[in-house]
Amino acid sequence: MRLITSQDIKNRTSIGGNVDADKYVHLIDDAEALVLEPALGTALYNKIVNDNENSTLTGDYLTLYNKYIIPVLCYTVYADYLRDGIILAQNTGIYENTPENRGSADLENIQYVEKSNRSKADVYLERMERFLCDTNLPEYDNSQVEDYDIDPREVNTIGGWWLPENDEQTKRDNLIERYNIDKK
Repeated sequence: MRLITSQDIKNRTSIGGNVDADKYVHLIDDAEALVLEPALGTALYNKIVNDNENSTLTGDYLTLYNKYIIPVLCYTVYADYLRDGIILAQNTGIYENTPENRGSADLENIQYVEKSNRSKADVYLERMERFLCDTNLPEYDNSQVEDYDIDPREVNTIGGWWLPENDEQTKRDNLIERYNIDKK
């Protein structure tokens, strides 16, 4: 079960109500796996998913879900749809989506709206991280990480790419390289 519905996306973004949910619903899974789980960590992510499926979200978990998770997912999915929705893959082949009797949007305008929605998702992600640091959720603070789990304290993402940093020297070297800091 997904954490948001197509109706949540339609209510929060400017996606039209007549847009077929099949065109973007798969992006919810991507947003959960590539954006939300790394931010929450596997333990807290699984707790939220299970409680949501059982309708037992309460307290800080419900606040986390309503104030941060829903907006992050909605804006991320919409931004991804704006990027991917231009091209359609159908039985007849792959082609650019051009509606009848209408001109297609300028690529710069599409990219502008995509970046705007991705920025909104990033703002909610930052607020969510501050909320998580100020709130005592045991799945976030003390998660027992297996080799295949994601620990949110060890995640560093740049443009959606997860860059694990294993030690302090690696972190220092990455910061020096990223910001062109003089190595003196």
